[in-house]
Amino acid sequence: MREEITKLLLDVGKHYRNKGLVEGEIKRGHDIHAFYRLTKNPSQVIHVQAYPGLSNENEARVWARMMNYDEMMEIRNSGRVSPGNEHEATVRFFPNFDNGIMIPYDPEALKEKLEEIVWDLR
Repeated sequence: MREEITKLLLDVGKHYRNKGLVEGEIKRGHDIHAFYRLTKNPSQVIHVQAYPGLSNENEARVWARMMNYDEMMEIRNSGRVSPGNEHEATVRFFPNFDNGIMIPYDPEALKEKLEEIVWDLR
C-alpha cells in the first residue's frame, strides 16, 4: 500500500504543479507525507499525511491541514521533530478530514476533498 499511497500523493502534486498552483515534496517515513506549497501564497503549505498501516487494498487513510511554511521549516531544521510533525506550524485544520478519512486510490477523490477547503486549488 505504500506504493499506492505514494503514487496517489505524487499524482495530486503533479496535477497542481502542472497548473502552476503548488510546489511539492513527498517525505516517506513511518507514514507518507505530501507538502504542497501554494505558489500564490508561498507562506502556506498543505500537509497531507497518509497512513499505510490504517489503509487497505482499496482505500488510503489520509489527513490534511494547512501549515505556515516558514515556521514549519524552522521547526524541521531545528532537528526537534521529523518531517510531518511540525505541529506548532499548523494554521488551519481541515474539518472535512476530521481525524483522518478513507479515500480510494484515485487522485480525483483527494483533489475533491482538498478543493472543498482550499479555494486556490480550483
